[in-house]
Amino acid sequence: MSITAINRYSCYQIIFQQQYDFIQTAKTLEGVLQRVNEFLFLLYARNDTITPILLIEAEKRELFNNVMHITLAEYSSKEAILDLLKNMRIYAKLKLKQHYAIPFTIVPEPFPLYRILADYYYTATPTTATTPTTNTANANANTNTTTLIFAIHARQRSERTSIASYLRKHDLARSTIFYAYGEAIRQKLQSTHYHCTLLLACTDSKVALLKALTAFKVQYFAYFLKSNNNLHAIEKQRLARELFARPKKPISIPYIRNPIRYPVLSSIELVSLMLPDSVKGVRTTVDGIRPYTTGTML
Repeated sequence: MSITAINRYSCYQIIFQQQYDFIQTAKTLEGVLQRVNEFLFLLYARNDTITPILLIEAEKRELFNNVMHITLAEYSSKEAILDLLKNMRIYAKLKLKQHYAIPFTIVPEPFPLYRILADYYYTATPTTATTPTTNTANANANTNTTTLIFAIHARQRSERTSIASYLRKHDLARSTIFYAYGEAIRQKLQSTHYHCTLLLACTDSKVALLKALTAFKVQYFAYFLKSNNNLHAIEKQRLARELFARPKKPISIPYIRNPIRYPVLSSIELVSLMLPDSVKGVRTTVDGIRPYTTGTML
């Protein structure tokens, strides 16, 4: 996929239903993703609202009718996505600390980034001064204008041969990796695999970016902070070029003790980076009607 190839894809907003249940949604979403060869997932937070977006081929749209407790609604336009990306000034590229055969989870786990972003926007200090006559509710209102985007570019490619080879090597050696992760590696071996690009970008706040990075388990993920040349045209910006480029195939570097590797994720790991534990307390769109926050309709 390239920036121009985005025209081949349709853009949808993921809308959660009020009866959303993480376990049921994750199980059915995993089955659908296994039938999608390539897609982009964006989770962006702006003006204290969190919006998940999916870019897929139009003919794959009907598959998502089988996913429980979510629906796909057409998003405004792909140009709106590019407008979001072009304003990002700093970003982090995530890679794996350990070999990609070792999963960060073997069962679906809700992604804590939804909750971290909700807490960040809720507790952020207002940027506008208030007068003694200002209403208390308005004084406590959040005026944070930082925009943050988490992006996944996933391309389905089997790595069963390399994962099986890695497992066999540590099985024969009876290494600590085999005893610690042997069963987890076996489960990932049987899963569907995706070469992935994982990026986390922000408009103007390194603090917000570092806060969001706490959603990723430090024992499995590493990251590199980069600046985006956001004054250039979107086609020339580093962030967009990295996001829309084909995810890189992982390279085995046996003589480096702790190499940082390109992500290869299972379908279970992917859904764990796409879904929240609950829609309560997370300001997002429910049933396509209006925001849902702190358990009550606004």
